[in-house]
Amino acid sequence: MKIRFFLAMLFVLGLGFNSMAQTISVGPRLGVNFGTQKVPGSEDNFAKDWNDKVEASTGLQIGGVANIKFNETFSVQPELLFTQKGYKYVSDTRTVTGKYDYLELPLLAKISFGAPDFQGFITAGPTFGYWASGKDTFKIGGREFSEDVDFDDDLTENRTEVGGSIGAGFAAYLGAGSLNFDLRYGAGFTNTFESDEDGKLKNSGFSVSVAYLFGL
Repeated sequence: MKIRFFLAMLFVLGLGFNSMAQTISVGPRLGVNFGTQKVPGSEDNFAKDWNDKVEASTGLQIGGVANIKFNETFSVQPELLFTQKGYKYVSDTRTVTGKYDYLELPLLAKISFGAPDFQGFITAGPTFGYWASGKDTFKIGGREFSEDVDFDDDLTENRTEVGGSIGAGFAAYLGAGSLNFDLRYGAGFTNTFESDEDGKLKNSGFSVSVAYLFGL
């Protein structure tokens, strides 16, 4: 009797695991990030000049995605991404481009809708980042040179970032999985740079990416 009960429990657990596995999909993500840095909530001369002249810098975004579906509408989607953030500052005398490498962990809630083989979705949730490396490139008077970011400098660079992301897209089921197209806006809640004279800078920007997810 005990053996039958044990075998029955194993069978039920096996079915439960198989059912859960069908709700989990994983895959790679590849895209482009259009990042910038601005001084929020300040009207001093530096902030006005910087915010008027700063532009987006284009960077790579690549990583992995796991989607955990609880029902046909709601899922949770953690990701691990390498994302290049930064800025491009253009004035009459110089151009400065910052390109910074981040390891980023978005934890997103995902709402899907539509037909089974073609769905739209929206995503939103917190992001956690670590500023791993990067460089600033200067173009002044016909000269161009670059400097690696010095995290031991007296200026305050914050290597950890807490932010948020919101986005929308669609998923088309092709072959063994689904091709997902995402458009997102992300913003840092914490400062990347702080100065008593020049204020605070925060990351923000848009990203466009595709991911291919297949069930485990």
